Amino acid sequence: MTWAATEEPEAHAAAEWRLADTDFWAASYLGYFGGTIDKQGGHYFVRDTFARYIGDFSDLTTAKRKLEDHLASLLVEQRDRP
Repeated sequence: MTWAATEEPEAHAAAEWRLADTDFWAASYLGYFGGTIDKQGGHYFVRDTFARYIGDFSDLTTAKRKLEDHLASLLVEQRDRP
């Protein structure tokens, strides 16, 4: 049996984050508006570039990662369209 090297999955781009207002973050992703995170109480509500609800998370790091993952998947969907 021969083992072949496997490719590492491509890491996606990280968003640039700005604190736009108290407990309200805006993302720039690859030069475009990526979405927002709004902290309400102990929850971080995430919306994407089209204001679609992505989820409700208990910490900011997870909320940011989920939005970045979502944006990366949107780009793959667009790239793979005929």
